[in-house]
Amino acid sequence: AEPYPVIVCLDAQWTFGTVCDAALNLGLARLLPRVIVVGVGWSVTTARDVVHARALDFTPSIAELPDVAARNMAGAPAFGGAPDFQRWLLDDALPGLQTLYRIDPADRTLIGHSLSGLFSLYTLLTRPKDFSRWLIASPSSWWDKRMVFDLERHNLAHGPALQGRVFLSVGDQEESIGGIPMLANTKMFHARLAARRSEQFDTTLAILTGEIHHSTIPAAVSHGLRWLFR
Repeated sequence: AEPYPVIVCLDAQWTFGTVCDAALNLGLARLLPRVIVVGVGWSVTTARDVVHARALDFTPSIAELPDVAARNMAGAPAFGGAPDFQRWLLDDALPGLQTLYRIDPADRTLIGHSLSGLFSLYTLLTRPKDFSRWLIASPSSWWDKRMVFDLERHNLAHGPALQGRVFLSVGDQEESIGGIPMLANTKMFHARLAARRSEQFDTTLAILTGEIHHSTIPAAVSHGLRWLFR
């Protein structure tokens, strides 16, 4: 009869099943409470459609793409839709789910990877009170000349204050992805967050041994959920 914590999985096509399995097994080990897991995706039929949809919804600005990203997101019609997607997720979708399920609005976790990790950082810095836990794997902090670093500086100077717990992770094989220093960028961003620890805010960084960009999700979810809920 009590409300449950909710875990919101962006990029549901490759995070939802992993998180459901982890939540079940960690729950059996009494390392996680009973939770409701929500997957957020799109009503499309091809992988290319998913790539185009996430390129729009997870990017906070319009920017030119580096070569490696241009290949992966070739033909994407638009970028810069994160503000609209954020409003839909936080002001429409999640309140709607709370009318259908016993969700605790004060105990929400957001999971994002790569571009959805970028969206997670964007949301952390613009609406930090909407989630109490953040699991952010290999975020695309390179986007638009690392604009999320500028956003962090703006947040530090003008608020709103960060709160909750942030688990950041990156694979140790992500030193360079098509010239993008994913490992170094993630370390640098975590250092900024770590400097802001307080009674209301905590963060950790996990460098996952042997993991590349596309293999890191299971390890990030396992390590991240245990740290966030310990």
